[in-house]
Amino acid sequence: MYFIYDGTYPGFLTAVYEIYHFGTGKLEDIRRDDGESTLFGMTYLVDTRFLKAEKVAAAFEKKCGKKALRWMYRAFLSNFEGKDMKIFLFIKEGFKLGKGIYTRQKEPWVQDILSMCRAVGNETEKFRGILRFSELEDGTLYAVIRPDHAILPLLASHFKDRLSGKCWVIYDIRRREAAVYAKGRVSIVQIENVPEHMKYSRAEEDFRQLWRNYYRHMGIEERRNPKERRNFIPKKYWSGLTEMEDMYNREDLPLKGLEEKRGPAPER
Repeated sequence: MYFIYDGTYPGFLTAVYEIYHFGTGKLEDIRRDDGESTLFGMTYLVDTRFLKAEKVAAAFEKKCGKKALRWMYRAFLSNFEGKDMKIFLFIKEGFKLGKGIYTRQKEPWVQDILSMCRAVGNETEKFRGILRFSELEDGTLYAVIRPDHAILPLLASHFKDRLSGKCWVIYDIRRREAAVYAKGRVSIVQIENVPEHMKYSRAEEDFRQLWRNYYRHMGIEERRNPKERRNFIPKKYWSGLTEMEDMYNREDLPLKGLEEKRGPAPER
């Protein structure tokens, strides 16, 4: 039987609940709903139920502990192919072994989970360091990310404690969802249409130009090392960096003669 769920974490846990209800021996695969039909086997469309999801999470935590539950959640946030079945195998073995699961970290089914956890954790840590908020006209802080993995909930939890006095939004452009913080609460919402050009406050515009100029001139031309810079911050992260709006920084061009040949970086 193929269990099709809505792609959310509660939806996945609901699927796990239903799989145990029907019997694990009937499981063929767990898939996100992508609109494609299955030619062979029965299909079961999972109707997400938060109560069922909470029961699965609570039972797994009681049996295996908070660390294993955290591993499972972070693995779910990853973008790896076939993760759903790997996570289900981890849950299934966890219900059998309990806290003995921690002594099996060399087993392939645990290694798969830990590998996904590391990828999610590493990317989250990267964005914690390079995420840039910009002030909009209404005073809201706004940042855009394009991560490989669905790390938005982890980033939201991090910045909820560090920017508790401001309203802010972090938009994951790849998944079209945003973390919105206001009045002490964070909400994850789907956003289909975002203005191509956000309206920044005047102070923000001035500061962005100041930062681009500072970044351009603070370095020593003869000591520039583009390869080393890409090792620390790969190009896939550059779209969210203010300084990379400057052609000189973005394209590794020599500063001398740049203004004469191509003109200065455009004002925003």
